[in-house]
Amino acid sequence: MLYNDLLFRNKIYLLKIFLILENLFTKPDEKLNTNCLKLDLMKKRYLIDTCIWRDFYENRFSKSGKPLGEYASKLFLKILKNKNNILFSETLILELKIDYSLKEINFMLQIFFFNNALIKIKITPKEYKEAKNLSMERELPLVDCLTAILARNYNAQMISQDKHFFINLKDIVKTIKPQEVN
Repeated sequence: MLYNDLLFRNKIYLLKIFLILENLFTKPDEKLNTNCLKLDLMKKRYLIDTCIWRDFYENRFSKSGKPLGEYASKLFLKILKNKNNILFSETLILELKIDYSLKEINFMLQIFFFNNALIKIKITPKEYKEAKNLSMERELPLVDCLTAILARNYNAQMISQDKHFFINLKDIVKTIKPQEVN
């Protein structure tokens, strides 16, 4: 019963993400405290998967005991110290809104806004369509496909712990784990 309940919740979660993304181009953005800066081509750019943000905020550990929260914290400190940029799209906000309020998300992101490290990028209809096709062809989460495509198109270093990026999306974007960032 517990396994079936978990499967049901995962399907609901994926359905919510899909429905939200389907409406992304027709609904106005909910107000997020963004200080959107222009992309600086001289700075290194990172696109960080939602799982890393959650690791950071929740100080999570892997099932084998690896300190994922610590890895994420060190990554963010390196990015801030080196004055690099973190790119994010509406998908990050949508995924975080499943478990967090907008106030909590603002709190989570504010240090990066204050340091001018966070840059919001737009998802084009062409990118969305490519991600949707890729998702259906490879039977992968739409958000992961879209994130990989955005990282590729913005020439950003993809950061994740999610196996989809390392196995199924490696032809789209090269992904590294937070603990591998130099």
